[in-house]
Amino acid sequence: MTQEHGAPAGVRFSATALKTFIRGVLTAVGVPEEDAEIVAHVLTEADLTGRQTHGISRLPMYVARLRQGAMNPTPELRWEEPTFPLVRVLDGDNGLGPVVAWRAMEEAVALSREHGLGCVAVRHSNHAGAMSAYCEAAAVQGQILLALTNSPPGIPPWGGRRAFLGTNPIAVAFPRGRGAAPLVIDLATSVVARGHIIEAARQGEPIPEGWAIDAEGRPTTDPQAALKGAVLPMAGPKGYALALMVEVFSGVLSGAGVGPGVANPYEAGSGPSNVGHFFWALNPRGFGDDSVFYGTLAALETQLREVPPMPGHTVRLPGDRAETERQTQSAQGIPLDPALVGVLNALASECHAPLLEAE
Repeated sequence: MTQEHGAPAGVRFSATALKTFIRGVLTAVGVPEEDAEIVAHVLTEADLTGRQTHGISRLPMYVARLRQGAMNPTPELRWEEPTFPLVRVLDGDNGLGPVVAWRAMEEAVALSREHGLGCVAVRHSNHAGAMSAYCEAAAVQGQILLALTNSPPGIPPWGGRRAFLGTNPIAVAFPRGRGAAPLVIDLATSVVARGHIIEAARQGEPIPEGWAIDAEGRPTTDPQAALKGAVLPMAGPKGYALALMVEVFSGVLSGAGVGPGVANPYEAGSGPSNVGHFFWALNPRGFGDDSVFYGTLAALETQLREVPPMPGHTVRLPGDRAETERQTQSAQGIPLDPALVGVLNALASECHAPLLEAE
């Protein structure tokens, strides 16, 4: 097995190693240390929980946008004068998506802790990684968080053949109390997250039937044709309706881009993305003793797990797989594709940053 750019193929990396590497590359291209730390956390959390399409594989795109001037490494986040006490609007000044989204989440949680709920709409942001990272951070503080974001055109309106709405994910986390990991729900409104198609295209592999259509509206298993066409909405018109809901919350309410007004960061010369986010935090204590909430939620989960399974299946809850991945990869390390390691270390060399090395 050959060694490429300092890291042998098939090596697993600790979460600490990934975070250190991401911080090093970002600070090398002008991102402040504190902001680089936030991005490193969000991307590494995705890889740690098995959401590789939203993890460190996105770093080359982030850096390319920063170096092209299409994304602002040192944004001046601007809060609009509030019209109502519990509602805020944040202008992200075209900053790194994870940084802008993290600050918005913090504000929503602060409002929720003090007043019982808080809503923050965000404009002029960028790709923010897996929204579950923000929901989990809020739930660890005892708050429920619903997180929505729009994205570049990925799915067509139902019956259409051209991508218009993004794959517009929906994420929410509920605290379980007692130091337990939160109950996390994180899903795209498309059949599959577009990142899976991007990854298949990068690896030169076909995609399953039913995922996407080409530019002419025909079903395709070619990821390159799918990227030129559209990903299909999950559950047909229901997924389209949910994507539209996310678009209104994230784009229309905030004043961010909508539909084709959200630029694709993978297209050269596309300019600022103007992604919109929406965070709604809720304090369960506003509805009574939070210990009652935790107990009832635990009882519900137990009852769900006790439902007799279909042959060959196991009854699971949302987030079970991600939590298993976290435990496994925390102990064994996060596996990275050898080709990706090569890309990352070539990027680090270009930026005069330390390479990603196995510990």
